[in-house]
Amino acid sequence: MLHTAVPMPGVLRLRTLHPLIEGDGSCALLYDLERAAVVEVPEELQFHVAPALEMGDLDEALVGWLIHEDLLTGVGETGWGGTALAAGLPEAAGWWSPGALYWIDDELHARIDPAREASARELIAFALEQSTGHGRVRIHLSWGGSYPGNRRLEQIVIESCRLAGSSRPELSFELTLDAGEVTAEVADFLAGYPIQIRLLCGSYPAPRPGAYNGAGPGDDWRAGQSVRLLLDRLDDRLTVHCVLDRGRLLDLWEWAKQIGIRHLDATVLEDSVVAEGWRNPGRLRELRNDLMAVCEEMADALAAQHLPVDYEPLTRIVDRLMRSEPMSSPYGEPGGSGLAALGALAAIADAYPRSLFDTVDLRLPELRDAERPAGGAETGAPDFPCQGCWARHVCSHSAYVASVHDGDEPWELSEDRCSLWRTEVEVALRFYHRLAHTDPLQVRKFFDDASREPAPLVGLRDESGPLRMPS
Repeated sequence: MLHTAVPMPGVLRLRTLHPLIEGDGSCALLYDLERAAVVEVPEELQFHVAPALEMGDLDEALVGWLIHEDLLTGVGETGWGGTALAAGLPEAAGWWSPGALYWIDDELHARIDPAREASARELIAFALEQSTGHGRVRIHLSWGGSYPGNRRLEQIVIESCRLAGSSRPELSFELTLDAGEVTAEVADFLAGYPIQIRLLCGSYPAPRPGAYNGAGPGDDWRAGQSVRLLLDRLDDRLTVHCVLDRGRLLDLWEWAKQIGIRHLDATVLEDSVVAEGWRNPGRLRELRNDLMAVCEEMADALAAQHLPVDYEPLTRIVDRLMRSEPMSSPYGEPGGSGLAALGALAAIADAYPRSLFDTVDLRLPELRDAERPAGGAETGAPDFPCQGCWARHVCSHSAYVASVHDGDEPWELSEDRCSLWRTEVEVALRFYHRLAHTDPLQVRKFFDDASREPAPLVGLRDESGPLRMPS
């Protein structure tokens, strides 16, 4: 990552930049962290720009181009790395925590899990109140991958819609479910409710010895059977999440296309987690090549007016870049509501992985002070390892929502793991640049994904009373 810590002469400074280096050492694209922009480098500067920026040796031609592209800019002009102002904090409540409510761009996310069941109604009501005029509300439901039962899901959906009323914002639900929980009865029930399903399938099996490259998993793979069962009933409302350890991304990608999956997510594990002493020296290069192949297929399909499989580790990043706004901008303004507190937390979430939210107290000082015993010691500020990473604003694993999927163990940071994540970001930046040369209406259709609109409410009872969670 390249930047200057001190303003340059003439009250100009260099924006925070990251060069995307090609195999021959040239740099055809620069990533501007502050503006979420990917900038094309002129051919005559491509072998010169990266070393010149690293050494601070800017000649006249390079300075002129940097100023023209607003990469050498005025002091004080910043991008989406700002800190939100905090005001009008919500009262301390049983559901309040950094993981209960958070903004991602124009969508407010609320989490309901066993720890928040007792105050689920208050959380939903607060989320709907804060969303007025600001966009969508998504309610995440998770019982550690377990199926909570028909009655509990029905109560949450009905009560949420009742609280929203006739002028409700765009409201959606996502249930995280382990593949082993899926039965025909469960699939039939979910088909009639406006709930999107994130199916945790665990490890995607590597091809059997002697099988051709790209062979799908055998019929005995239990998760594969669950995927087919839900696909028949939910279609586009299903997101399939797999873990890649010894398996390869291109094998998973081909299988997803063959059986008709529309939304695919994956977590790639580094060698040290796969097995003790197991090493694949070419793993990073292999992942990059597979990601580039997936990227090219998606881009080619969009250019040909087709909707490809949505590979979420790349499309999450591109969608974030397409919005090109600080997460905290619309929500961190001073005022009398809880939006400021949520915005400040969102600004933190933008830069750090969700695993850190599980291990340190990231609440604003006013909320921490309210619970600190008299004479209690002050908690020091946590040391955030992502602070200097060039990929922190768009990394799939630092977006809070996507960093740790429900049912997975929190991922600790390591150089091996972060190198895999940064590879995803690099390929996504190239995908983002490629899409700039594609029909914008087709691209917007893909990312708006109107086909994922939840199914209409079917057979729901309107006389539902206050939300009560059965034990």
